[in-house]
Amino acid sequence: MYAWLVPGLAAMLLATVQVSPARADPPLWRVSDADTEMVLFGSVHALPPGVDWRTEDLDRALASADLVVFEIVTPDTEEEEMAMILPMMRYIIGMQPLSATVSGPTFARARLAAEALDLEPGVLEMFRPWAAAFMLEMGADEAKGRSGDLGVDTILETGLRDDQRTEALDTDALLHASMAALAEDGDAEGEALLIEVLDSLDEADDALDMEMENAWLVGDLEPIRAEMASMKVEAPGLYQVLMTDRNHGWMPALRRMMETEGRVVVIVGVAHMVGEDGLPTLLRQAGYTVEGP
Repeated sequence: MYAWLVPGLAAMLLATVQVSPARADPPLWRVSDADTEMVLFGSVHALPPGVDWRTEDLDRALASADLVVFEIVTPDTEEEEMAMILPMMRYIIGMQPLSATVSGPTFARARLAAEALDLEPGVLEMFRPWAAAFMLEMGADEAKGRSGDLGVDTILETGLRDDQRTEALDTDALLHASMAALAEDGDAEGEALLIEVLDSLDEADDALDMEMENAWLVGDLEPIRAEMASMKVEAPGLYQVLMTDRNHGWMPALRRMMETEGRVVVIVGVAHMVGEDGLPTLLRQAGYTVEGP
C-alpha cells in the first residue's frame, strides 16, 4: 500500500531486516540558477534497522547547506507538537464510531487486525475509515521492524549543526487542506481503502516488504514510478491529495528559496520526485536547470 511514502500525515495517527546493497546510491538531484544550488534528496520516512543509505554526495551537500528543508519539521516542545496535531484531529476522528460507519464484515476484519497488532480496539473506533486504514498499515510495518525513528528525515534532522536553518514545506494551511481533502473523500471511499489494506495484511507474510526501499537504495526509480502510476489510476483522490496538491503547494516556497538562498538541501519522500507531478519536473518547467536521474 501507500503508508511507506507518507510522512507527517500518517504519523499523526498513531522483523529486523538487514539490507546491504553493493553501493548505496539513493536518488539525488541538483537544481541550479545563476546564484543558487538546491539539492533534492528523495527519502524514505520509515526504515528497519541495518539500512545503510548515506552517501558522500549527500553528506557534502548537507555540510555546505545554509538551509535544510523537510516536509515537516519536528516541533521543539510538546506544547508545539500538540498545537500542530490537535487542529487536525477533526479530520481524523469520525462523527460516529467506525463500527457504525463501515459494514459489519469490514469492521470485524479491522478489529481482528487491530487485536493482532496489540492496538486498542476502542482507539480504532474513533477513526474515520481512511485514518483507520493508515493506522493498521503503519502498525503492521512497525511490528515487522520499520520505524520512523530510523527514517531518513528523522536521522538527518537530528544530525544537523546548530547553525543550520530548517524550514517545513508543509505549512499549516497545506496540512489542513490535505487532511480536509482526505476527510471529504467520504466514508465509502475510506472503507474501500480500509478493505484494500486489510486484504494486503491478509496476504502478507512475516517478512517486511522492502521492494521499494531496495530499489531506492540503488537509485532505481522504476518500481517507484510504477507504484505512483498505479496509485494515480487506482486511488486518484488519494494521489491528488498526497502527491499532486502538495507538490504544487510546495513550489512557491521552492521558487522563493531559489531566489533568496545560496545552498539548500531539500529532503522529501522519493515518491514526490517521480513522474509528471514530481518536483524535478515542476522545477524544470519553472525554468531551472535540474540534473539527476
